[in-house]
Order: sequence, then structure tokens, then C-alpha cells
Amino acid sequence: MSLRSLAAQHLDDPDLWPIILRLNGIDDIATIALGQELRLPGSQVELAASALEASLGEIQKANEAGAQLFAPILIRNAIEFRDQAVLENRDGIYHESIALSSKSINRAEAARTTSEQRRDVEAEARLSDRQGWVEGQKTSENSWSERELNAILNEQEKLRTLSSSTAQVVFRDASRLRLNANSQAVIQRMRVDPLKRREEAQISLVEGDFYALLATESNRNRLEVNLPNVEAKIDSGSFWVSQDESGAKFSNYDVKPVAIIAGDETLVLGRNEGAVVGTGQRPDRKIAVIDRVTLDQPQDGDVLFTGNVRLSWLAIDASAYWLELAHDPRFDRMADSRTGISGTSLDDLDLPPGTYFWRVAALDAVGLRGPMSIARKFEVRTDDLPPFLRIRTPQGGAVLREAQVTISGETEAGAAVFVGNAAADVDRDGRYFFTVTAEEGVNEISVTARDVAGNETVRTVAFAYMADARREIAYDESLPRDESGRFLTATDQLTLSGTAASQARITVRDIAGTLRSETYSDAEGRFALNVPLLSPDEELALSVTTASGYAYEEAINAGIRHRPPVIALDRPVPAVTAEPVLNLAIAAEAGTRYSVNGKPGTPDVSGIGFTIELAEGPNQIEIVATNPVGLVSIEKRRVIRDSLSPEMTANEIAVEQRGTGQVVTMRIEARDGTGLAKTARVRLSGPSGAREGVLRYNRARKSYLGSVELPSGGSEGDVKLEVELADVAGNTNSLEFSL
Repeated sequence: MSLRSLAAQHLDDPDLWPIILRLNGIDDIATIALGQELRLPGSQVELAASALEASLGEIQKANEAGAQLFAPILIRNAIEFRDQAVLENRDGIYHESIALSSKSINRAEAARTTSEQRRDVEAEARLSDRQGWVEGQKTSENSWSERELNAILNEQEKLRTLSSSTAQVVFRDASRLRLNANSQAVIQRMRVDPLKRREEAQISLVEGDFYALLATESNRNRLEVNLPNVEAKIDSGSFWVSQDESGAKFSNYDVKPVAIIAGDETLVLGRNEGAVVGTGQRPDRKIAVIDRVTLDQPQDGDVLFTGNVRLSWLAIDASAYWLELAHDPRFDRMADSRTGISGTSLDDLDLPPGTYFWRVAALDAVGLRGPMSIARKFEVRTDDLPPFLRIRTPQGGAVLREAQVTISGETEAGAAVFVGNAAADVDRDGRYFFTVTAEEGVNEISVTARDVAGNETVRTVAFAYMADARREIAYDESLPRDESGRFLTATDQLTLSGTAASQARITVRDIAGTLRSETYSDAEGRFALNVPLLSPDEELALSVTTASGYAYEEAINAGIRHRPPVIALDRPVPAVTAEPVLNLAIAAEAGTRYSVNGKPGTPDVSGIGFTIELAEGPNQIEIVATNPVGLVSIEKRRVIRDSLSPEMTANEIAVEQRGTGQVVTMRIEARDGTGLAKTARVRLSGPSGAREGVLRYNRARKSYLGSVELPSGGSEGDVKLEVELADVAGNTNSLEFSL
């Protein structure tokens, strides 16, 4: 007989069966044994009280099952019926109280059954992140198809990633499961109890690996992971699982356990413990997972200004490394995930601008993954604008009198400043200062501002440093000066030029302080100016004021010279000469230059000497004298060179007896190119002695005429006549006659 039948037979209402349980202290109907004795109410009063108590118990069970949430009308009816039963019992109407309690028990039982059914519902998961190609297959689908971001995943749905792909599954309690590349899993079961906020999940990993992070606030009572040869009961909130042909691998990073079950063996992993279970084998030992990796560069919060990012970490005794790069600190939105990295860095990551979080785990020799490192954040920015840069001191073109010069100005905050190759001091607002030691003259300083992105702005400033020191005034040597150093001019304008300090003001004043002339030297110190003179000899003062303001002066004397130079020859220049050269000497005036036919002479103690080679025939001789102020004197001469002797063209010689002696009468005709001498010498020689005489040239007859008397008393014998013809150049021709 059932409990309801027993209630209908003895209590006249099958719905009053809970009264029998409560009267006998039984909480669960399933605990009643065959043949067990049960007590029944002995009177209506007792029955009514038991009915009220039973209805209250059923209402409480329904509320515990969530009737207020899932069956609010049924539970409200149950409460109302009981409240009425209480009133009827108080008035002594026990049969009506029992009937109302029966209705209350009926409604409460229905509310509890409805709530329990509605609490056991299928949960859903969401594909919260995906990289690369991610595929899924529901039970209603015949083939794999791509899964979009935020796709809803149901029970019995398959999910797989291809090469260079990852997928993150998020459950309703915010627990996460990251399926790595070349992995496949099946969501076998997902159940949720809305009343107790409790989820149950069962994941089957076909191949590959995943990392799970369960929500700490969750009341999840069970997560099961099934592998081809191994099952795992998961209480841990952070663990990693891998499955391949060689078997399964587990790493637990939480204080809560991971129980690995293979066959009849169970191995419980604590915090930072792992295990490797070969295919067909049993879990036999725990392995301490490898240490946590320490990240190196970039530092947490660094801002990088290049898309080619380098991530590095400190080496530990690992066989490889696993790097994850995400857009958020929870690593829900992955940017990149790479495993099997052999070195301790990943270079040239081409990342678009944005904020990134990264972490690294190590893999040991058997392939167990260690805990992830402490994550770091960095930002990638695009900055191709050069920084602002201003040079405030010194001003361009300034002339300074101190060697220590402060280079100062402003740039953008955070930029570095270099003066030449040396780093300047820069404050938080971008103001910079740097002191240089200037060199004498013009200094050109280069200032470079470099921002954190590597962009540069280069500016230069040029200034002059001139120490307060007197600089020699070097006058041009070409300026005319006399032996005392006085400047000379042929007019009332004196030209001065030379070299002084660079960019200096040059002034000339007379002894009264009156300004006569003014100019400025150029960058090399060159200057030139004309000074008007008021008298033939003046004393003046030339002053130099440097660009820095330092001034000094020196006295100068100037004189006007109007007279041209004098050409004073030591002897006259011959009009005709037989010599091949002509030697001249000129008495020199101080500072005067002399030349003959354009050639300078040779100075000696007596003056300036010249040797002029003469050509046969006429020669033009030009003597030029130039004094220091430029006045010139010129003299010209014509010199004929004749090296030919005169020629006799005819002669008449007669001897006459005069008294005791003889007289020889002569007429000698001659010719010469430059002219014959006025006389010709003759000599008679014979036995009685010799006589000399002179023949005179008769221009009309073009002949030399004259006579010579022979001495008397001589014995007879031969008489010889000698005649010497000469021209004006000094050439001679000796003639001999026998009489």
C-alpha cells in the first residue's frame, strides 16, 4: 500500500500523507522500509495540528527549491490555504482546517516539483575571443563551420582551432577556458542552477591543450575534463591540460586540487604540481612545475613609438617558452599567442598602435607549462612629428665678451636635448640648459631635440666670442708710406685699408676729436675707408670698437704729396754709341719706383742702376719713375748704336816741293751711316822722321781736306802716309799710303 493510499484510508485525504511522515519523524519518503510501523493521528485535533505542521514543512521545502522564483503563484496559494487552516483550527473547526492544510500541502508540493524542474536547465557558453580560424559543429550540423566572435555554444557542441589560432570560451559565471592552437574540445555538458548560482560543466579534450581560469566568486561544484584515457575532477581555479598522441599532461596553479583518474588510480595535484600520464598508463607521480618567468623589457607602463616591438624576459632552465599578448589585463582579447619559443625574446613584432598586456610561461623538458609570469602593460603609439625646439640664448649673431656661454631654450616635455654630442639638462617642463666654452671668433653650435619616439629637430645658433683684448691693426702693405711710416696721398683724400677685429666699428678722428671717417670691418676683419685731409700734414687717431663693445685706438700721421718724382741721371744718355749695352744710373728718391723700358733696375749705394742691351740702329729708351702716392714722371731717349767703321770712297794725294821741304796735300772722301767725325788724324813717316796732322771734314765737298809738311834734311827713301777715319759713334778705319 502506498503512503497516499494509507492517508486516503485513515485520514480521508490522500494529500495528507506528509502528516504521516512528520508524525513519525521521517524526512525522506525513500527511507521508509518494508514492514515498518507508522503512527497515525488519534483524533481530529491531533490530525489538524499535524496537518498544519505538514503544510508548513512542505512550504519550506518548496521555498528552498526556489518556489518564490520559479513557482510564485503555487507557493502563494499554498501559503494562503495554510493561513486559512490556521484560522479554522483556532475556531475549532478541525475538519475544515484539515481540508485547507491538505490543499496547502498539495500546492507546496507542486511548487517544489516545478522549481526543481526549472532549476535544472542547460547552460550556454560564449566564444568571447578568437584569433585566426576557429570552427565549431553543433549536434544539428553535419560539418564544421566558422564560429564568429561572441557565438553561443551549447551542450555537445564541438570547437576546434587551426594553426596560429586560439579561442576563449566564457561560461555564465565568468569562468574562462582558452583553447590554444591546433586543439579540439567537446562541451559534453553544461548545467546551471539559477537559485544557487551553481554551474556544472564537462569538457572533453580530443587533442591539443587549453588553459582554464575559473571564477573565484563562483559556486561551481564540479568541472570534469575528459581525455581519451584520463578523467579529471577539477576544483582548482587555475590549471592547464594537454592531450596528444603520447598522452595527457596536467599543471595545477591553484591551492585547490586537480584529481586525475586513470583506471583505478587517482592522483591529486596541489598548487604548482603537474603530472604526465602516458597513453594506456596510470598516473604514478607528481612533478613540480617549472618556475615563474621574470619579464625584462619593456618595463611595465612603457610607451613605445615603433610598430616593431621587442619583448624579452630573463632566462631560466627551460626547454621553451610560451608568450601571450592581449589587449586587456584579463587576457580575454588576445592579440597573439606563441609557444615553442626557443630564445628569451621575440623581436620585430609588428603591432598597430594601442595598449597591450603580455606574459610568458616556461615549458620544462617533459612539456609541462609553468605558471604565467606577472603580466606587464605597454603602449604602442605612432609619432612621426619632430619635437618643438627653441633656442633662447644666445641670440643668433650675438657678440659675447665671456667665454662661458649658456645655451638655453625650450623643447617638448620628455624630449632629450643634445648640444653637439653632449646631453643638456632638461627639466620636467622641457626647459634645457648647457654651458659651452666658446672659441675666439665665430662659434656655430648645433642643438638637437629627440623625443621618446626617436623623432629629431636640429637647430643651430651662431655667435661670436671676442675677449676684451687689443688686436693689432694690420694695414695693407700696398698703402703708400714714407720712411717714417706716415701715410701718403697725392690728393686731399687718404685711403686706409687693412685688417682689424671682426665686425668692428672703425673710426678716424683728428686731434680735436672731430669724426673724419667711419666704416665697419667684415667677418674676416677686413676694412677700407677714405679720410679727407685738411692740410698737407695731419695727425689723426684710428679707433676700433669691437662688436662686444670693447674699444681701443692708435695714432697715425698722414701727408699730401703733389710733386711728381725727379729722374736724375748720373750722366747724359748718348745719342749714338758703338757699345752693345747702355749703362744708366739714377739717383733714387725714397719710396719711388724706377724702371727703364718696363724693367726695374738694381739698387746700390749710388742709386738705381740699369743695363740696357742695344740693337743695331736706333733704340728707344723710356725711363719711368712712380712715387709712393702714384705720381709718375717719364723721360724718353733715342740712342743709335753704330758698330760699323766709316768707309773711304775716294782720295787725292799730291806732293809739292816747297823750298827745302815737301808738302803733302790730301783730300779723302768718306761715308758713314750715322755721321763722320769732324777731323781725321794723319801721320807721315819717312827717313827724316815723322809728322802728324789733322784733316778737317768739308761737309759741302763730303771730304777730309788738309796738308802736312815733310821735314827737310832727310835722306831720300820711302814715305808712308797713315790716315785714321772716325765716325760720331767712335768707330775708326785706318788707311795706309806709300808716297
